[in-house]
Amino acid sequence: MARVGQQVAGLGEDRLPGRVAVGVLTTVFPPALVDGVVAAAGVGEQRVRVLPARLVVYYNLAMIVFFQSSYGQVWSKLVGGLEWGRSFRLRVAVGMSPSAAAISRARGRLGWKVMADLLEAVAGRLAGEQDEWAHVAGLRLVAFDGLTVDVPDTDDNARAFGRPGGGAGAGAFPQVRVVALAECGSRAVMGARCAGITTGEQALAGDLLGLLGPGMLVVADRNFLSHAALEQVLATGAHVLWRARADTDLPVLKVLKDGTYLSRIADPTLSRRLRRQGKSGADIPGITVRVIEYSVAAGDDSDVPELFCLVTDLLEVTDLSAADAAAAYAQRWQIETAFAELETGIRGGPAVVLRSKNPDMIRQELYAVLCVYQAIRTLICHAADAASLDPDRISFTRAKEAIAARVSDAAAFPPH
Repeated sequence: MARVGQQVAGLGEDRLPGRVAVGVLTTVFPPALVDGVVAAAGVGEQRVRVLPARLVVYYNLAMIVFFQSSYGQVWSKLVGGLEWGRSFRLRVAVGMSPSAAAISRARGRLGWKVMADLLEAVAGRLAGEQDEWAHVAGLRLVAFDGLTVDVPDTDDNARAFGRPGGGAGAGAFPQVRVVALAECGSRAVMGARCAGITTGEQALAGDLLGLLGPGMLVVADRNFLSHAALEQVLATGAHVLWRARADTDLPVLKVLKDGTYLSRIADPTLSRRLRRQGKSGADIPGITVRVIEYSVAAGDDSDVPELFCLVTDLLEVTDLSAADAAAAYAQRWQIETAFAELETGIRGGPAVVLRSKNPDMIRQELYAVLCVYQAIRTLICHAADAASLDPDRISFTRAKEAIAARVSDAAAFPPH
Protein backbone atom coordinates (compact mmCIF):
# COMPACT_ATOMS: atom_id res chain seq x y z
CA MET A 1 0.00 0.00 0.00
CA ALA A 2 1.48 3.31 -1.08
CA ARG A 3 1.92 6.00 1.52
CA VAL A 4 3.08 9.55 0.87
CA GLY A 5 3.51 12.56 3.08
CA GLN A 6 1.62 15.09 0.94
CA GLN A 7 -2.00 15.25 -0.21
CA VAL A 8 -2.61 14.86 -3.92
CA ALA A 9 -3.43 18.21 -5.49
CA GLY A 10 -7.17 18.74 -5.73
CA LEU A 11 -8.07 15.84 -3.42
CA GLY A 12 -8.49 17.06 0.14
CA GLU A 13 -9.69 15.17 3.17
CA ASP A 14 -13.21 16.51 2.60
CA ARG A 15 -13.61 14.06 -0.29
CA LEU A 16 -12.44 11.04 1.65
CA PRO A 17 -15.43 10.26 3.91
CA GLY A 18 -17.39 8.83 0.99
CA ARG A 19 -14.51 6.55 0.07
CA VAL A 20 -14.14 5.43 3.66
CA ALA A 21 -17.82 4.97 4.41
CA VAL A 22 -18.87 2.71 1.56
CA GLY A 23 -19.56 -0.80 2.77
CA VAL A 24 -18.41 -0.26 6.35
CA LEU A 25 -20.24 -3.26 7.80
CA THR A 26 -20.44 -5.62 4.86
CA THR A 27 -17.04 -4.86 3.33
CA VAL A 28 -15.09 -5.69 6.47
CA PHE A 29 -17.70 -8.07 7.91
CA PRO A 30 -19.38 -9.77 4.94
CA PRO A 31 -22.42 -11.95 5.73
CA ALA A 32 -20.52 -15.14 4.83
CA LEU A 33 -17.83 -14.32 7.40
CA VAL A 34 -20.41 -13.49 10.08
CA ASP A 35 -22.36 -16.68 9.34
CA GLY A 36 -19.18 -18.75 9.54
CA VAL A 37 -18.20 -17.28 12.91
CA VAL A 38 -21.73 -17.78 14.24
CA ALA A 39 -21.79 -21.40 13.05
CA ALA A 40 -18.36 -22.14 14.52
CA ALA A 41 -19.53 -20.80 17.89
CA GLY A 42 -22.62 -23.04 17.75
CA VAL A 43 -25.10 -20.21 18.32
CA GLY A 44 -27.01 -20.38 15.06
CA GLU A 45 -30.80 -20.56 15.15
CA GLN A 46 -32.68 -23.81 15.52
CA ARG A 47 -35.85 -21.95 14.50
CA VAL A 48 -36.68 -18.70 12.73
CA ARG A 49 -36.32 -15.73 15.10
CA VAL A 50 -37.24 -12.09 14.84
CA LEU A 51 -33.63 -11.28 15.79
CA PRO A 52 -31.43 -13.93 14.12
CA ALA A 53 -27.77 -14.26 15.06
CA ARG A 54 -26.43 -12.56 11.94
CA LEU A 55 -28.56 -9.49 12.55
CA VAL A 56 -27.55 -9.39 16.22
CA VAL A 57 -23.88 -9.36 15.20
CA TYR A 58 -24.49 -6.37 12.92
CA TYR A 59 -26.57 -4.77 15.65
CA ASN A 60 -23.63 -5.10 18.07
CA LEU A 61 -21.40 -3.35 15.55
CA ALA A 62 -23.96 -0.59 14.92
CA MET A 63 -24.35 -0.18 18.68
CA ILE A 64 -20.68 0.83 18.80
CA VAL A 65 -20.89 3.14 15.79
CA PHE A 66 -23.84 4.88 17.51
CA PHE A 67 -22.41 4.62 20.99
CA GLN A 68 -24.49 7.41 22.50
CA SER A 69 -27.80 6.19 21.06
CA SER A 70 -30.45 4.08 22.78
CA TYR A 71 -31.19 0.48 21.75
CA GLY A 72 -34.22 1.64 19.79
CA GLN A 73 -32.35 4.45 18.06
CA VAL A 74 -29.57 2.07 17.04
CA TRP A 75 -32.14 -0.31 15.57
CA SER A 76 -33.83 2.48 13.57
CA LYS A 77 -30.50 3.71 12.21
CA LEU A 78 -29.40 0.20 11.30
CA VAL A 79 -32.51 -0.90 9.38
CA GLY A 80 -34.12 2.41 8.44
CA GLY A 81 -32.54 2.76 5.00
CA LEU A 82 -32.32 -0.89 4.01
CA GLU A 83 -34.45 -2.32 1.25
CA TRP A 84 -35.32 -5.37 3.29
CA GLY A 85 -36.06 -3.17 6.30
CA ARG A 86 -39.61 -2.28 5.28
CA SER A 87 -40.83 -5.86 4.95
CA PHE A 88 -38.82 -6.95 7.97
CA ARG A 89 -40.35 -4.23 10.13
CA LEU A 90 -43.81 -5.22 8.95
CA ARG A 91 -43.15 -8.82 9.88
CA VAL A 92 -42.03 -7.81 13.38
CA ALA A 93 -44.78 -5.27 13.99
CA VAL A 94 -45.89 -2.30 11.96
CA GLY A 95 -43.88 0.77 12.89
CA MET A 96 -42.33 -0.84 15.94
CA SER A 97 -38.77 -1.78 16.88
CA PRO A 98 -37.79 -4.74 19.06
CA SER A 99 -37.87 -3.81 22.72
CA ALA A 100 -34.69 -3.22 24.67
CA ALA A 101 -35.45 -6.42 26.59
CA ALA A 102 -35.77 -8.41 23.35
CA ILE A 103 -32.48 -7.01 22.08
CA SER A 104 -30.77 -7.83 25.40
CA ARG A 105 -32.06 -11.41 25.22
CA ALA A 106 -30.84 -11.74 21.65
CA ARG A 107 -27.41 -10.44 22.64
CA GLY A 108 -27.38 -12.94 25.49
CA ARG A 109 -28.14 -15.83 23.11
CA LEU A 110 -25.30 -14.73 20.85
CA GLY A 111 -22.76 -14.61 23.70
CA TRP A 112 -19.43 -12.81 23.69
CA LYS A 113 -17.25 -15.41 21.96
CA VAL A 114 -18.73 -14.62 18.54
CA MET A 115 -17.49 -11.03 18.71
CA ALA A 116 -14.07 -12.16 19.96
CA ASP A 117 -13.85 -14.63 17.07
CA LEU A 118 -14.99 -11.95 14.62
CA LEU A 119 -12.18 -9.69 15.81
CA GLU A 120 -9.70 -12.51 15.34
CA ALA A 121 -10.98 -12.97 11.79
CA VAL A 122 -10.50 -9.32 10.76
CA ALA A 123 -7.52 -8.31 12.91
CA GLY A 124 -4.11 -8.15 11.32
CA ARG A 125 -1.48 -5.92 9.84
CA LEU A 126 -2.43 -3.55 7.03
CA ALA A 127 0.96 -2.39 5.75
CA GLY A 128 2.61 -4.23 2.88
CA GLU A 129 6.06 -5.74 2.88
CA GLN A 130 7.32 -2.87 0.74
CA ASP A 131 5.88 -0.10 2.91
CA GLU A 132 9.00 1.38 4.48
CA TRP A 133 6.94 3.54 6.83
CA ALA A 134 5.89 0.41 8.71
CA HIS A 135 9.43 -0.93 9.15
CA VAL A 136 12.56 -0.07 11.10
CA ALA A 137 15.91 -1.56 10.11
CA GLY A 138 14.02 -3.86 7.74
CA LEU A 139 11.74 -5.16 10.51
CA ARG A 140 7.98 -4.62 10.80
CA LEU A 141 7.39 -2.49 13.91
CA VAL A 142 4.66 -3.78 16.24
CA ALA A 143 3.83 -2.87 19.82
CA PHE A 144 2.16 -4.24 22.92
CA ASP A 145 0.17 -1.92 25.13
CA GLY A 146 -2.79 -1.98 27.48
CA LEU A 147 -5.59 0.13 28.87
CA THR A 148 -8.30 -0.24 31.50
CA VAL A 149 -12.02 0.40 31.01
CA ASP A 150 -14.58 1.26 33.69
CA VAL A 151 -17.68 -0.94 33.67
CA PRO A 152 -21.02 -0.57 35.51
CA ASP A 153 -20.78 -0.92 39.27
CA THR A 154 -22.58 -4.19 40.01
CA ASP A 155 -21.73 -7.08 42.31
CA ASP A 156 -21.44 -9.49 39.35
CA ASN A 157 -19.02 -7.20 37.54
CA ALA A 158 -16.97 -6.64 40.67
CA ARG A 159 -16.67 -10.40 41.20
CA ALA A 160 -15.85 -11.08 37.55
CA PHE A 161 -13.40 -8.24 36.91
CA GLY A 162 -12.29 -6.78 40.25
CA ARG A 163 -11.69 -3.18 41.22
CA PRO A 164 -8.46 -1.20 41.00
CA GLY A 165 -6.71 -0.78 44.33
CA GLY A 166 -5.03 2.30 45.71
CA GLY A 167 -4.11 4.24 48.79
CA ALA A 168 -7.69 5.45 49.16
CA GLY A 169 -9.14 1.95 48.84
CA ALA A 170 -10.89 0.17 46.00
CA GLY A 171 -11.88 2.12 42.91
CA ALA A 172 -15.39 3.39 42.30
CA PHE A 173 -15.98 1.11 39.30
CA PRO A 174 -14.93 -2.44 38.41
CA GLN A 175 -12.46 -2.42 35.54
CA VAL A 176 -11.58 -4.57 32.55
CA ARG A 177 -8.02 -4.71 31.28
CA VAL A 178 -7.46 -4.74 27.52
CA VAL A 179 -4.07 -5.63 26.02
CA ALA A 180 -3.49 -5.40 22.28
CA LEU A 181 -0.75 -6.05 19.78
CA ALA A 182 -0.79 -3.39 17.06
CA GLU A 183 1.10 -2.60 13.90
CA CYS A 184 2.64 0.79 14.59
CA GLY A 185 2.62 2.19 11.05
CA SER A 186 -1.07 1.55 10.33
CA ARG A 187 -2.31 1.44 13.95
CA ALA A 188 -4.10 -1.77 13.02
CA VAL A 189 -5.01 -4.20 15.79
CA MET A 190 -3.29 -7.55 15.19
CA GLY A 191 -4.95 -9.13 18.21
CA ALA A 192 -6.38 -8.26 21.62
CA ARG A 193 -7.43 -9.89 24.88
CA CYS A 194 -9.76 -8.68 27.62
CA ALA A 195 -9.78 -9.79 31.27
CA GLY A 196 -10.35 -8.51 34.78
CA ILE A 197 -8.11 -5.89 36.32
CA THR A 198 -6.45 -8.58 38.46
CA THR A 199 -4.96 -10.17 35.32
CA GLY A 200 -1.65 -8.52 34.47
CA GLU A 201 -0.56 -7.11 31.13
CA GLN A 202 2.17 -9.73 30.72
CA ALA A 203 -0.32 -12.57 31.13
CA LEU A 204 -2.65 -11.15 28.45
CA ALA A 205 0.26 -10.39 26.14
CA GLY A 206 1.30 -14.04 26.51
CA ASP A 207 -1.97 -15.06 24.84
CA LEU A 208 -0.97 -13.04 21.76
CA LEU A 209 2.48 -14.55 21.21
CA GLY A 210 1.20 -16.67 18.33
CA LEU A 211 0.85 -13.46 16.29
CA LEU A 212 4.59 -12.77 16.45
CA GLY A 213 7.23 -14.17 14.15
CA PRO A 214 10.46 -13.52 12.25
CA GLY A 215 10.78 -10.15 10.61
CA MET A 216 9.10 -8.24 13.45
CA LEU A 217 10.50 -5.79 15.98
CA VAL A 218 8.33 -5.69 19.10
CA VAL A 219 8.34 -2.54 21.24
CA ALA A 220 6.83 -2.41 24.72
CA ASP A 221 7.01 -0.25 27.83
CA ARG A 222 8.41 -1.01 31.28
CA ASN A 223 5.43 -3.09 32.40
CA PHE A 224 6.21 -5.88 29.94
CA LEU A 225 9.92 -6.57 30.49
CA SER A 226 10.85 -9.70 32.40
CA HIS A 227 13.13 -12.68 31.82
CA ALA A 228 10.16 -14.97 31.17
CA ALA A 229 8.41 -12.58 28.76
CA LEU A 230 11.65 -11.90 26.91
CA GLU A 231 12.34 -15.61 26.56
CA GLN A 232 8.83 -16.28 25.23
CA VAL A 233 8.89 -13.49 22.65
CA LEU A 234 12.35 -14.37 21.36
CA ALA A 235 11.23 -17.98 20.93
CA THR A 236 8.77 -16.77 18.25
CA GLY A 237 11.63 -15.47 16.11
CA ALA A 238 10.66 -11.83 16.63
CA HIS A 239 13.14 -9.23 17.91
CA VAL A 240 12.50 -6.94 20.88
CA LEU A 241 13.02 -3.30 21.83
CA TRP A 242 11.66 -2.88 25.35
CA ARG A 243 12.08 -0.19 27.92
CA ALA A 244 13.59 -1.28 31.23
CA ARG A 245 12.55 -0.10 34.68
CA ALA A 246 15.00 1.92 36.73
CA ASP A 247 15.58 -1.01 39.10
CA THR A 248 16.34 -3.57 36.35
CA ASP A 249 19.67 -5.32 36.98
CA LEU A 250 21.74 -4.53 33.86
CA PRO A 251 25.47 -5.03 34.50
CA VAL A 252 27.84 -3.65 31.88
CA LEU A 253 29.46 -6.64 30.15
CA LYS A 254 30.97 -4.84 27.16
CA VAL A 255 30.83 -1.25 25.90
CA LEU A 256 30.32 -1.00 22.15
CA LYS A 257 31.72 1.62 19.77
CA ASP A 258 28.51 3.67 19.70
CA GLY A 259 28.31 3.95 23.50
CA THR A 260 25.67 1.25 23.91
CA TYR A 261 26.65 -1.80 25.93
CA LEU A 262 25.99 -5.50 26.24
CA SER A 263 24.27 -6.78 29.35
CA ARG A 264 21.89 -9.57 30.32
CA ILE A 265 18.42 -10.15 31.71
CA ALA A 266 18.68 -12.84 34.37
CA ASP A 267 16.06 -15.24 35.64
CA PRO A 268 15.11 -13.73 39.04
CA THR A 269 15.04 -17.05 40.90
CA LEU A 270 18.48 -18.03 39.63
CA SER A 271 19.78 -14.52 40.26
CA ARG A 272 18.69 -14.58 43.92
CA ARG A 273 20.24 -18.00 44.49
CA LEU A 274 23.57 -17.03 42.91
CA ARG A 275 23.71 -13.75 44.81
CA ARG A 276 23.27 -15.64 48.07
CA GLN A 277 26.30 -17.62 46.97
CA GLY A 278 28.29 -14.41 46.59
CA LYS A 279 28.13 -13.99 42.81
CA SER A 280 28.24 -10.47 41.37
CA GLY A 281 25.88 -9.17 38.71
CA ALA A 282 28.28 -9.78 35.84
CA ASP A 283 28.75 -13.41 36.92
CA ILE A 284 25.03 -14.24 36.77
CA PRO A 285 23.94 -15.75 33.42
CA GLY A 286 20.89 -14.62 31.50
CA ILE A 287 19.60 -13.53 28.10
CA THR A 288 22.18 -11.33 26.40
CA VAL A 289 20.83 -7.92 25.42
CA ARG A 290 22.17 -4.65 24.15
CA VAL A 291 21.33 -1.60 26.25
CA ILE A 292 20.64 1.78 24.65
CA GLU A 293 20.36 4.78 26.97
CA TYR A 294 19.35 8.31 26.04
CA SER A 295 17.61 11.33 27.53
CA VAL A 296 14.57 13.24 26.28
CA ALA A 297 13.53 16.72 27.36
CA ALA A 298 10.60 16.50 29.74
CA GLY A 299 8.53 19.00 27.75
CA ASP A 300 7.37 20.92 30.82
CA ASP A 301 8.84 23.60 33.06
CA SER A 302 11.25 21.11 34.59
CA ASP A 303 14.86 21.15 33.46
CA VAL A 304 15.26 17.47 34.33
CA PRO A 305 15.24 15.28 31.17
CA GLU A 306 13.64 11.85 31.20
CA LEU A 307 16.08 8.92 30.93
CA PHE A 308 15.15 6.07 28.62
CA CYS A 309 16.83 2.69 28.94
CA LEU A 310 15.99 0.29 26.11
CA VAL A 311 17.04 -3.34 25.76
CA THR A 312 17.17 -5.26 22.50
CA ASP A 313 18.37 -8.64 21.30
CA LEU A 314 19.85 -6.96 18.20
CA LEU A 315 23.39 -6.97 19.52
CA GLU A 316 25.29 -5.51 16.57
CA VAL A 317 25.41 -1.76 16.13
CA THR A 318 24.89 -2.28 12.41
CA ASP A 319 21.65 -4.22 13.03
CA LEU A 320 19.94 -1.32 14.82
CA SER A 321 21.55 2.05 15.43
CA ALA A 322 20.92 3.87 18.69
CA ALA A 323 19.16 6.67 16.77
CA ASP A 324 16.89 4.20 14.98
CA ALA A 325 16.13 2.47 18.29
CA ALA A 326 15.08 5.75 19.92
CA ALA A 327 12.93 6.65 16.91
CA ALA A 328 11.36 3.18 16.87
CA TYR A 329 10.49 3.29 20.56
CA ALA A 330 8.90 6.69 20.04
CA GLN A 331 6.53 4.99 17.58
CA ARG A 332 4.82 3.40 20.58
CA TRP A 333 2.67 6.52 20.50
CA GLN A 334 0.91 4.88 17.55
CA ILE A 335 -0.72 2.24 19.73
CA GLU A 336 -1.35 4.81 22.47
CA THR A 337 -3.07 6.92 19.82
CA ALA A 338 -5.09 3.85 18.80
CA PHE A 339 -6.28 3.42 22.38
CA ALA A 340 -7.12 7.14 22.55
CA GLU A 341 -9.20 6.70 19.39
CA LEU A 342 -10.98 3.77 21.03
CA GLU A 343 -11.72 5.79 24.15
CA THR A 344 -12.57 9.16 22.62
CA GLY A 345 -13.37 8.61 18.95
CA ILE A 346 -15.70 5.67 19.63
CA ARG A 347 -16.76 5.70 23.29
CA GLY A 348 -16.79 9.46 23.74
CA GLY A 349 -14.11 9.59 26.43
CA PRO A 350 -12.47 7.41 29.12
CA ALA A 351 -15.05 8.53 31.69
CA VAL A 352 -17.91 7.02 29.66
CA VAL A 353 -18.99 3.70 31.21
CA LEU A 354 -20.01 0.85 28.91
CA ARG A 355 -23.75 0.37 28.46
CA SER A 356 -23.71 -3.42 29.07
CA LYS A 357 -24.55 -4.51 32.61
CA ASN A 358 -23.28 -8.07 33.09
CA PRO A 359 -19.83 -9.62 32.55
CA ASP A 360 -20.61 -11.60 29.38
CA MET A 361 -22.26 -8.66 27.65
CA ILE A 362 -19.41 -6.38 28.71
CA ARG A 363 -16.98 -8.76 27.01
CA GLN A 364 -19.23 -8.81 23.95
CA GLU A 365 -19.33 -5.02 23.85
CA LEU A 366 -15.58 -4.62 24.28
CA TYR A 367 -14.79 -7.01 21.44
CA ALA A 368 -17.40 -5.20 19.32
CA VAL A 369 -15.58 -1.92 20.05
CA LEU A 370 -12.32 -3.50 18.88
CA CYS A 371 -14.04 -4.89 15.76
CA VAL A 372 -15.42 -1.47 14.81
CA TYR A 373 -12.06 0.16 15.49
CA GLN A 374 -10.34 -2.32 13.18
CA ALA A 375 -12.99 -1.81 10.51
CA ILE A 376 -12.53 1.95 10.58
CA ARG A 377 -8.77 1.61 10.53
CA THR A 378 -8.96 -0.86 7.61
CA LEU A 379 -11.18 1.43 5.57
CA ILE A 380 -8.99 4.45 6.36
CA CYS A 381 -5.92 2.61 5.08
CA HIS A 382 -7.69 1.43 1.93
CA ALA A 383 -9.07 4.92 1.26
CA ALA A 384 -5.65 6.49 1.84
CA ASP A 385 -4.06 4.00 -0.54
CA ALA A 386 -6.65 4.74 -3.24
CA ALA A 387 -6.09 8.48 -2.81
CA SER A 388 -2.30 8.20 -2.46
CA LEU A 389 -2.44 9.75 0.98
CA ASP A 390 -0.71 9.05 4.24
CA PRO A 391 -3.29 7.28 6.50
CA ASP A 392 -2.18 9.54 9.35
CA ARG A 393 -3.68 12.48 7.45
CA ILE A 394 -7.19 11.05 7.68
CA SER A 395 -9.00 11.91 10.90
CA PHE A 396 -10.25 8.82 12.71
CA THR A 397 -13.13 10.80 14.22
CA ARG A 398 -14.20 12.19 10.86
CA ALA A 399 -14.02 8.73 9.30
CA LYS A 400 -16.15 7.30 12.10
CA GLU A 401 -18.70 10.08 11.72
CA ALA A 402 -18.86 9.54 7.96
CA ILE A 403 -19.38 5.83 8.50
CA ALA A 404 -22.14 6.48 11.04
CA ALA A 405 -23.90 8.72 8.53
CA ARG A 406 -24.00 5.92 5.95
CA VAL A 407 -24.35 2.71 7.91
CA SER A 408 -27.80 1.96 6.53
CA ASP A 409 -26.72 2.52 2.95
CA ALA A 410 -23.55 0.49 3.39
CA ALA A 411 -24.94 -2.43 5.36
CA ALA A 412 -27.26 -3.77 2.68
CA PHE A 413 -27.51 -7.24 4.17
CA PRO A 414 -30.61 -9.37 4.65
CA PRO A 415 -31.34 -10.30 8.29
CA HIS A 416 -30.72 -14.03 7.64
